[in-house]
Amino acid sequence: MSNAQTGELPRWRRAAYGFGDFGFNLYWSTASMFLLYYYTDVLLLSATTAGLIFLVAMVWDGVSDPIMGYLAERTRSRWGIYRPYLLFGGPLLAVTMVLMFYRPAFEDTALVVYAAATHVLFRTFYTVMSIPYSSLSARITRSSSVRNELSAWRMVSATSGGFLVAFTTLRLVEYFGQGDLATGFFWTAVCFATLSLPIFIFLFATTQEPVALDEAEMSEQAIGLCDALGALARNRAFVLVWLATALLFMGGVMTSKTLIYYYKYTLGDEAASGTALALMTGGAAILIPAWAWLATRIEKRTIWISGLTISLLVSLAIYFNSVETVPVVTALFALGAAGTAASYLSFWSMLPDTVEYGEWQTGKRVESLSFGLMSFVQKVSFGLAAALLGFLLDWVGYTPNAEQGADTLSSIKILMTLLPAGFLAGAIVLLWFYPLTSVRHREIVAELAAARSA
Repeated sequence: MSNAQTGELPRWRRAAYGFGDFGFNLYWSTASMFLLYYYTDVLLLSATTAGLIFLVAMVWDGVSDPIMGYLAERTRSRWGIYRPYLLFGGPLLAVTMVLMFYRPAFEDTALVVYAAATHVLFRTFYTVMSIPYSSLSARITRSSSVRNELSAWRMVSATSGGFLVAFTTLRLVEYFGQGDLATGFFWTAVCFATLSLPIFIFLFATTQEPVALDEAEMSEQAIGLCDALGALARNRAFVLVWLATALLFMGGVMTSKTLIYYYKYTLGDEAASGTALALMTGGAAILIPAWAWLATRIEKRTIWISGLTISLLVSLAIYFNSVETVPVVTALFALGAAGTAASYLSFWSMLPDTVEYGEWQTGKRVESLSFGLMSFVQKVSFGLAAALLGFLLDWVGYTPNAEQGADTLSSIKILMTLLPAGFLAGAIVLLWFYPLTSVRHREIVAELAAARSA
């Protein structure tokens, strides 16, 4: 068994692996923070139509994730199982990002079809890249503590990428567009796509996979798709993490996508929404190492529940806040960074541990498909939340680039705070029943190792 598998992964390689998520979040954060706004206030699509485009694209993305996981783990090349996708997928992903933010000379139905087609294409190549990348964390080490560190490096890089996107996007749009939002968003997308390419090449060059598969991994290749799905359905730890992640993303999407409308129409400062998003993501990047250190001393489940509780309390504080000024509201959003850091660190750190739990429980090791299904639930939750938000914005009377009524403004605030708080509360309830502790995971890994030796 290789050093990577036993946990002796050099720290610089851990950091290099995590840095890859900076490149991925140039895409993910741009789409999650600004694409719905681009559809409604630049392409002038109705909020319901924009939300439905998100839903279609994200459901397709989610469905393709486990399929990609199933295909990726059966890939064989001189570069490994997962690494080839990091090398060859980057340019295709970059092109589709630029096309998604290109405003064609179409109107009405043709414009809707173009927006939907480019979004689906973008999500397809994002899947081709992101599923192999995520799956690497279960392959390059079997150590729960090293996986926790990998997750920390990933989340620091991801939130740093999110900070860059949040802080610079609207400023770059103004710089490149000079009042023309369509032109500004197009060249901003070109900048982010170009920046990502050397990051993915670096990730490919610095990541190593074990040369040979061990018996458990060879056994995984022999599992059919239906058997693998059945094994995951019986994996209690995986199911609870999976469902809690769905609720986490539903809440996060509702908040982040509504925030720009709240700043534009309630606070009267659209550009300040970028500052708020940047403080949320930048603060998370700063705080993730502290949460990762705590995770070496207390249970990962406790870390996640703590983060969800902080986020829930911040949502309630923003809703009941009567001083609706940019500094006060932005400061409250910045406090939410602590909760975001803990939550996003936890589910990526806990997911690889559920692979061994499932192998111990069912006798079947389901690795890449686990990450595919995790990505599936993130993206479907994202799409459902975006579609729900689009429908609700139309329902409460939202009109793009116009003064909103008092009832509409009040409803936007509820969509940004109380509704996400309900999702977060549901995730907390689920995690109370999570069965895996750090001690139990070490015991399971030792039992599996002994069984393989025998």
